[in-house]
Amino acid sequence: MAQDAGELLFTNGVIHSVDALDSTHSALLVRDGRIAAVGSDAEVRAAASPGAQAVDLGGRTMTPGFIDAHNHMSNAAFEPISVDCSTPPLETLGEVLAAIEAHCRELPDGQWVRGFGFNSWQTREHRNPTRGELDEVAPRNPFFLQESNVHTGYANSLALAAVGIDACTPDPWGGGIERDERGELTGTLFEAATNLLQTASWGAYAAQDWERAIGLIERKAREYLALGITGIGDACVLEDSARLYRMTDEAGRLPLTVQQLQGGDHFFAAPDPRRADFLERVREGDTRLLRGGTMKVFVDRAYPDGPGVHLHHDGCTTHAGVNFYSPREVRELAVQAAELDVDLAIHGMGNCAVDSVSDAYEAVRRATGDDRVLRLEHAFLAEPAQGRRLASLGVDLVSNPGLIHHDGMAFDGWRRGDAGIKVLPLRSMIDAGVRVSFASDHPCGTTSPAEIMWSAVTREFYLGGTVDPEEAVTAREALRAYTINPAHASSRAAEGSLEPGKRANLAVLDRDPLAVPASEIRGLVVEQTYVDGALVHALAE
Repeated sequence: MAQDAGELLFTNGVIHSVDALDSTHSALLVRDGRIAAVGSDAEVRAAASPGAQAVDLGGRTMTPGFIDAHNHMSNAAFEPISVDCSTPPLETLGEVLAAIEAHCRELPDGQWVRGFGFNSWQTREHRNPTRGELDEVAPRNPFFLQESNVHTGYANSLALAAVGIDACTPDPWGGGIERDERGELTGTLFEAATNLLQTASWGAYAAQDWERAIGLIERKAREYLALGITGIGDACVLEDSARLYRMTDEAGRLPLTVQQLQGGDHFFAAPDPRRADFLERVREGDTRLLRGGTMKVFVDRAYPDGPGVHLHHDGCTTHAGVNFYSPREVRELAVQAAELDVDLAIHGMGNCAVDSVSDAYEAVRRATGDDRVLRLEHAFLAEPAQGRRLASLGVDLVSNPGLIHHDGMAFDGWRRGDAGIKVLPLRSMIDAGVRVSFASDHPCGTTSPAEIMWSAVTREFYLGGTVDPEEAVTAREALRAYTINPAHASSRAAEGSLEPGKRANLAVLDRDPLAVPASEIRGLVVEQTYVDGALVHALAE
């Protein structure tokens, strides 16, 4: 579906422009894919041509299209041909193993298989499958199961052998290979130790049929459009995924805007901005829908010891968790990239990592000035006082409050009783003046902007109770965090608000998220989505 009416006149609506004044109007005019006017019904009708196609919103709400600035679409797109190991709805490890066995039973020998959606903590047994168990259910195929957070993976013997990991393989930089008491591989790999498995399995899926891979990207993008998402940022694009995006765009099958945050040679590998091939990939020319120009860096790890945090107890400060880089290395890498005119998106989960990123960005501002977009991704565990420094440096925080609902208590455990560290301190960051964007981190969490905004407003945990409820935001702040703020974080000055001259990327909702009770935000339904004035999603009647 892609219906371009040329000139569209929307009237009788509740149109949240998300401009500097948060103004609300009743009518909007689209001409040649751009917003031509916004105001009252009478004002906008006067600006419209006689032949404009009229659309009566019937009191429904229109907002800018949502921008999911931290997403992993190039991974999530392959879910339809992978094994769904999601827990829930699967409850036991036995059910997960049965799903893997059923999927692999009819496949050719040697064909790679990936599993997704698994969360060991949410199985009844509270554990992951062993290499031996995976060997039993996938005896003829290299099999790799990713935890839903993507920071841990589980492999069978064929998969480990295919990438050359055996009992003699040392732990790689930034990763860990788990062994039992006899020194035998358990099949569990942490962080950068999953790199070769991720690259090999993804590459096998894509290279097996590039035309199918293009179709899967398009299909996933259209799922996002149905949620009102008109732009995403893929938060770790590698060489082959960049190729896939380029092929999809050239085929005219990329239906929304994609900003590519370019990673190294593998998912957790260190990028080198001085390498000519990397710079070429980052700087490849933008098209209407495909963007580049940004480098992704991981500062701290999640497993096995949690992210990099400074713990404050009894007047003493101790460090816990593991970082990929020292603060000096982060600073040097960031300055190198900025001096080469590369924007930065740096992953930092714990308060120690937030400090390292802040130090790096202060050095970047000194070296290259104040205009560059500098992003901090996540800040799952931060101190409210850190917000003042982030604000003074003009850092965009791209946060993932949708993860509070299922993972909030896991984050709570990472702070180890330090009451000064908050889980996703969004209220504190906004009050300090930080420009905060919301994003899904999909497939690590739900893709739905409605659910993620609801989670940020309510802070509810799925087993009951709330997680740091004092850090809740308002519905209005949540809407800005999914529209105008990520437009800035994604270098999309022509998007994110409904103002004359901007792209007509629009979402029509069945209710007003700023007027309904907080409990109802989660149930928002996107009835229509427009990209550059073209209708690309309409709810079936």
